[in-house]
Amino acid sequence: MAQTIPTLTATLRSETGSRPARRSRNTGMTPAVLYGHKQDNLNLSVTSEEVLRLLAHNTQLVELSLDGKPERALIKDVQYNYAGDVLLHVDFARVALDEKVTVTVALSFHGTPIGTTHGGVVEYHVTEVEIECLPMAIPESIRVDVDGLELNATLHARDIVLPEGVKLLEDPEEIIVGVHVAKLAEAPAPAEGEEVAEPEVIGEKKHEEEEEGKEGKK
Repeated sequence: MAQTIPTLTATLRSETGSRPARRSRNTGMTPAVLYGHKQDNLNLSVTSEEVLRLLAHNTQLVELSLDGKPERALIKDVQYNYAGDVLLHVDFARVALDEKVTVTVALSFHGTPIGTTHGGVVEYHVTEVEIECLPMAIPESIRVDVDGLELNATLHARDIVLPEGVKLLEDPEEIIVGVHVAKLAEAPAPAEGEEVAEPEVIGEKKHEEEEEGKEGKK
């Protein structure tokens, strides 16, 4: 089934600066910019709710509907406030469907490693990878099956099964996920000059108390 490109309505933004941007966000719109392909940069406004819905599905390729004129673009950068709950700005880069692009895609881990049944703990070292492909071939995520990972085993970037037409740009030897024995917490070493208390021997303490009792009766 052919992949469809989601449409995102955009309008030209005549005012720039923090105050107009704040007013725009208060009406449910997010400031944005469209650039690339040796064309002029365009200041835009897009509906915040629509953008967030696309991001929730890891969408990267969109078709901007700008005054009825379509502009295919990649969502290149998204900025949030410090709390991460308000969309501040979106960068769009123009793209041609016959030109390969470089994007970052999330890894989707599936299964339970065999090694966890033998006391192993799963350690995820990488959760997203950089790939190169045509815009229409960009996957929402790349599946990684970890069922077969045994204790002390690791899965490298070279082991990832890529969708057709996708090239991995990461170091093939980079460790993606591993299963290792859980490390026990070590007692902190004593500070320099600090005396280490010797373990109390119960038998000796009892003997000392008996001797003190005898001396007291004399």
